[in-house]
Amino acid sequence: MTRILYLLIAVFIAATFLLMITVGQRQAVLRDVVHHNDAWALSQTVQEMLRVEVAIASYLLNDQQSTRSDIRLRLDIAISRLESSKEGTLRTFIENLDRQQQPFSTLESALADLDRSLETISDQELYQSFVRLSSSIGPMTGLSSQAIQRSWILVEDNLQELERLQTTFGLVVVILISCWCGLLLLLLRQNKLLKYAQEESILLNSNLNAAGEELREKNFRLEHAAHHDALTGLPNRTLFWKKLEAAGQSALTQKSSMSLILIDLDEFKAVNDKMGHDVGDALLYQVGERIRFFGNNLHTFCRLGGDEFACLALDKTAEESRIYAQELVETLSAPYRIFDRTIQIGCCIGIVTSTPQSEFNAHLLLKQADIALYRAKESTKDSICLFECYMQTEFDELKMLEDDLRIAVADNAIDVAYQVQVDAKSGQVCGAEALARWEHPTQGPVPPLVFIPLAEQIGLINDLGRSVLMKACTEASSWPQFAKVAVNLSSIQLRAPNFPDLVHEILESTGLDPRRLELEITESVLLEGRDDVFQVIQRLRQTGITVALDDFGTGYSSLAVLRDMPFDTIKLDRSFAKDIASDQRARDFLILVSDLAALLKKEVIIEGIETVEQYDIVRQLSCNTVQGFLFGHPVLSSQLNSHCWAQA
Repeated sequence: MTRILYLLIAVFIAATFLLMITVGQRQAVLRDVVHHNDAWALSQTVQEMLRVEVAIASYLLNDQQSTRSDIRLRLDIAISRLESSKEGTLRTFIENLDRQQQPFSTLESALADLDRSLETISDQELYQSFVRLSSSIGPMTGLSSQAIQRSWILVEDNLQELERLQTTFGLVVVILISCWCGLLLLLLRQNKLLKYAQEESILLNSNLNAAGEELREKNFRLEHAAHHDALTGLPNRTLFWKKLEAAGQSALTQKSSMSLILIDLDEFKAVNDKMGHDVGDALLYQVGERIRFFGNNLHTFCRLGGDEFACLALDKTAEESRIYAQELVETLSAPYRIFDRTIQIGCCIGIVTSTPQSEFNAHLLLKQADIALYRAKESTKDSICLFECYMQTEFDELKMLEDDLRIAVADNAIDVAYQVQVDAKSGQVCGAEALARWEHPTQGPVPPLVFIPLAEQIGLINDLGRSVLMKACTEASSWPQFAKVAVNLSSIQLRAPNFPDLVHEILESTGLDPRRLELEITESVLLEGRDDVFQVIQRLRQTGITVALDDFGTGYSSLAVLRDMPFDTIKLDRSFAKDIASDQRARDFLILVSDLAALLKKEVIIEGIETVEQYDIVRQLSCNTVQGFLFGHPVLSSQLNSHCWAQA
């Protein structure tokens, strides 16, 4: 369309230029037509000459009505006509005629002489002037006839030229009108396109508005999803962190207190594992609904992840926060009805309060609340713990101990001590129990009851257990062939992938006979995945390794365990032998358990024998092996080799 517009503009300009040329040519032709008037003026000049001649003739014939004044009038008119022929287009016209010079000059001379002497000359001289004038009028009459004839020819030519120019003018006008029509059509087309474009723009604008609204809605949903938990609808960790920092700064400015409350659900993992994730999700949803009941302008709840929630309580003292937390515990511990099942869980809460006098630090506040929550989980008395400064110190020391333990395990710095096991009948050393020992570079000996659970918490127990097992098998390989070595296992180790293969590799590399290795496990390994544990134990026993049930009687002991569990030895806890010398009931109970083990054809090891009297009593029972301080404290392998085996 742009090209068509440019073409029309070019044609319009060309037509306009042609129209200007045509108009100019038409004007020139019209000027030529004026020559016809010049021929008429020339004939009128001849007429005036004839009138002068008539006036003179009348005067000479003694006409009473004609006077020299009449001759003068006619003479002046004739001279004026003759003078006018010397000017303008008439002069140009006369100059273009043939034979015009002589008649005009003769006539002009005769008129000039007559004009000078008209009043003074005699009638005879006037007659002579009349004759002279008459001789000049004849050629002028012919000249007039010639001018009229030529004028008609020019008029005819000019009329033809005017017709041609009129045709050209009409054609140009038609072109201009066509151009205007084209421009009008283009304008209409342009208006139609503009209207269509306007409609499209309105539609596009409407679509853009709709898309913008949809985008805003999506952005809102995305922002809501980014800052809220999808399951419970509560704010997530990101949004809660922002609110925590904002609330902390506000509390610092307004000199008010603020409490951070961390909530951890008890037994949620068991619900998830036993009843399925759908039940677990429904439980979390109902927990979220109950938490919403506590939400208002002064409280902000969020789900940090898993079964852990948080609450930000504004303008509350430590004691008020504790009361508030107790209400939370009571609400969250009430039974839940999910899929026609009644589920009851508890929760632990850690609280830290930021006072106006303390400097606000969001990271530190969350860390302190986490410490308080950890304390609440560990406590058996109270499910709510309010953070105190000494907890931070203990926590820091524990973290340092964790780091040191990582280094010790990585550097293979965990030693192994051995406590001998003695045949109850002969009193001869028949083996030893391997016990992990850690000599801290600055704190000295760290009790196993401290660093073993710590290793389980931080995920080091597999590496630590592998190291202890490797050292025990390596050192036991140099003992007499009759001596067995007992190594304690964590339930985490037993559930580790390919644990039997690891034990087999260690036995292969150390050369220790599998029949000389006894692995001690506790009843707690049966709490989860009993079938898998049984399969692992069976694989170990198939290689010749014996398995002992350690600390029997202190955990979840039952006759079903004794009947079903594939083990070889029952190891009674030291609590069974503690009072047997002074308490008949304790002695009877020990007799009962040992006889039961004998009926089940299981070996029996009794721990905690510290006196000769205790030893004499257990020797009379169905007991195979004894162990305790009476026979020796845990010592290094080198000390064991130099003393115990020599005594044996």
